[in-house]
Parts: sequence; structure tokens; C-alpha cells
Amino acid sequence: MCRLLSVLLIVAIIAAIAIIVGKRLNRPKRIMQEGKLLKSEMVSRDGEMFYVEKIAFKDWHVSLHNFYRISDRLSDGHTIVEQKWSYEDFCDVTIRLEDCTYALNRQVEVIALVRSFRPIPVDEFDRIARPLIM
Repeated sequence: MCRLLSVLLIVAIIAAIAIIVGKRLNRPKRIMQEGKLLKSEMVSRDGEMFYVEKIAFKDWHVSLHNFYRISDRLSDGHTIVEQKWSYEDFCDVTIRLEDCTYALNRQVEVIALVRSFRPIPVDEFDRIARPLIM
């Protein structure tokens, strides 16, 4: 009886490890390497797939600095087809590249990113994906 319980325990441990490793392998790769990851998920909305990622920083100053670093890195080496900046605080931008569209938004010490998997016009992207940031 004791031998049966130890075999079942070993099988349960192996199954748990396999589940944890499987979830890690299926997780989307982070786009923003800076900060502490708060959220990373795939979302389907209006027939489109989006990748949503949120990261946090220790204070607003570090967040602001990294917002512009991330924005530059995401568009570096790509042709910007269309872009729309918020003129309230310049920490809200939607950019359409030749292969995707993304929105980057800074909320004090949190930066949120929503990225499509195909280029979508900025106004349509904002209508569909902007609620995913908030």
C-alpha cells in the first residue's frame, strides 16, 4: 500500500511539472523587457487577435523614461505608415507599421501595450483595441 502511494505521488509530481512547463512554453514572448510584468495575454476582439502586455515600474519618472525607450525600440527599423499621438501628455501613441499596429500607453508607473498581428488603420485600431489597455 505504501509503495502504491509513493508511485502515485511521483506520478502526480511529474504531471504537475509537465503542466507548469507546458504553460511556460505556450506563453507569448514578452515584447517589453523593461519593468515588472503584470499581464501578458492574447485577446480576440471583433474577429482580430491582439497581444496585450502591461509592465510596472517603481515610480513615474522611471516609467516615463522607459516609455520613450520602448516607443523608439518598437518602431526602430520599421517604416511608420501612420501614427497618432495624444497631445495631452504625449504618453499615449498608436502606430501602424508595415506589418502590425500597436498602441502604447503610460498610466503613471504602468505601461500598457496592445499589438495586432496585421496592419490595421489607426482609427479602427483605436476603436477596437483601446478598451484593452484600460
